[in-house]
Amino acid sequence: MSIAALRPKIAVLYLARCLGLFALGRHLTAKRLRILCYHGGCLGDELGYNPKLFMSTETFRKRIAWLQTKGYSPVRLDDAVRTPDANRGRLEVVVTFDDGWYSTGRELLPVLAGQQIPSTLYLCTRHFLEGWPVLNVATRYLLWKAARRRVKLEGFGAKVDGEHDLAIPAARESLAQGVVAAFAPLATDRSAVCAALERLATAVGLDPAELDLASRRFDYMTPEEVRSAAASGCAIELHGHDHYYPRGAPERFRADLSRCDEVITGLGLPKPRHYCYPSGSFDEGAAVVLDELGVASATTCLPGLVHDSSPPNSFYLSRFLDGESIHQLEFEAEMSGFADFLRRLKGRRFSLPVAAKPKTSAPTPAGDAFPK
Repeated sequence: MSIAALRPKIAVLYLARCLGLFALGRHLTAKRLRILCYHGGCLGDELGYNPKLFMSTETFRKRIAWLQTKGYSPVRLDDAVRTPDANRGRLEVVVTFDDGWYSTGRELLPVLAGQQIPSTLYLCTRHFLEGWPVLNVATRYLLWKAARRRVKLEGFGAKVDGEHDLAIPAARESLAQGVVAAFAPLATDRSAVCAALERLATAVGLDPAELDLASRRFDYMTPEEVRSAAASGCAIELHGHDHYYPRGAPERFRADLSRCDEVITGLGLPKPRHYCYPSGSFDEGAAVVLDELGVASATTCLPGLVHDSSPPNSFYLSRFLDGESIHQLEFEAEMSGFADFLRRLKGRRFSLPVAAKPKTSAPTPAGDAFPK
């Protein structure tokens, strides 16, 4: 490998690995829990659209093989949270998936099931119950792929009609938000949603067949597919009913979690005990509500190793979001603990919210101490 051909960051990581710093990091942090996060698999060209949301089976298989080669021990999330940090095994890692994408079940979970590696799926139950392409993702993909850069739309409603320059990211995003708002009231079943998306595709110069909605690449799993995932060793846990964390609104948060719980237990699955903050958004009142509802842990989108998994820290667990856009050396740096060391050296370490206390304390409004 030529160092000169690498990006500066990757070149530094390459040298660090060559100098044995990754191996040293694994040795020094062997008792620290690692939590990995993935989303959907890839059934088409989704990697070009959003390589953090979708990952190829080949890359995922490579990640798992590397973990096995380096001696990591995949463990169940529930076991990891129950185990005191002092009693933790060597290089324990938890594999988690967000949302509930059909492609997760088709492309990624079989890689783990074939090797009896446990995993966790945080299920967003509103999209799961809807059973049609997730509008905000499918729409943004459609506009990303559109053949025309300047489009004039008519007959879609006031929030969509007009001229748009799709070459400008801000304009594309504004249009996407307008489309989702306009299409949401029309979403009554899968055929209606697909028809609306295909009509928009035609309007922006895209052959509806290129959306390939029949592949279900923008759909969630069905109830039977979720139950099958659970039977293969994937624990189904809480990602909220709506893919949204209501900062500063504990009652809404409590209701959202309760609805998500109802849907999961309604499938005949075990009562969920773990939660993942949608889009990584949380506030200092989250721990209070989670504790009251008997939830044992919650994962964030903050990268790093888990240095303390006891309450209330268990409600703000670090987790590394892996994806197709993550270089293998970046992945290895995170898993070895080297990247975590660099963040701590630079003072970029997340501190537990001081207001996060056991359930005897009242929740307080969100503050500036929390990442946006």
